[in-house]
Amino acid sequence: MIKKLLSILSVLMLTCYLVFSILFMSESHEETRLCKGVDVVVRDSSDISLVDGEMIRSLIDSEGMDPVGKPLASVNTQAMEEMLSHYPLIESAQCFKTSGNKVKIVVYSKIPLLRVRSNGGDDYYVDSKGEILNHRMLSLHLPVATGYIDRKFAADDLRRVVMAIDRSEFWRAQIVQINVNKDRQIELVPRVGGHLLVLGSAENVTDKLERLYSFYETGISRIGWNKYSSVSVAYENQVVCKKR
Repeated sequence: MIKKLLSILSVLMLTCYLVFSILFMSESHEETRLCKGVDVVVRDSSDISLVDGEMIRSLIDSEGMDPVGKPLASVNTQAMEEMLSHYPLIESAQCFKTSGNKVKIVVYSKIPLLRVRSNGGDDYYVDSKGEILNHRMLSLHLPVATGYIDRKFAADDLRRVVMAIDRSEFWRAQIVQINVNKDRQIELVPRVGGHLLVLGSAENVTDKLERLYSFYETGISRIGWNKYSSVSVAYENQVVCKKR
């Protein structure tokens, strides 16, 4: 029994020694290791990426944080993360040193949903979390919302409408513009037909789009695309059509 315990203790002591030695040598070796390069990975769930590797490298260089050629021990990856995370088009960033003597940067970009061009002269983008993105930094092909829109309405109501449209392959292909009239009623401009689709408010937007889709299948497909000037689902359980 005693021999077995001594054997176990010997193995534990040897393991601790090896771990300590590896950590000590790694830390002391980092003092002399130089950074050989920067690897950038951009990850997001959108087809539209707002940032790329060249932009990230340019940012760290402009801030005097380019690590290439510097001792790895002097590279502050946390400061890099904080700097990148404050950039308007970046959602978050992770920076760390690799065993290959490089710095790896993983960036998650913000996801734009729509462009807003209001009657008041505002022109900006709204991302998936309702944040306003400066339009001068971007040039994107996205749904455009016009009319009587303030930023809170865009970030909340219109964002919910666009997210509901994006979940449907049919509506994503069909809707080309969104308008908000002076009564704050949301109107959709379809690609086919000369009518407006009136949602009213953003409440129950998924149900409203489903009602419109059912009407498209059973009504307009038989009657014709140009018979009505508007089709409204603003009121619960109703589809109200206005003839030309």
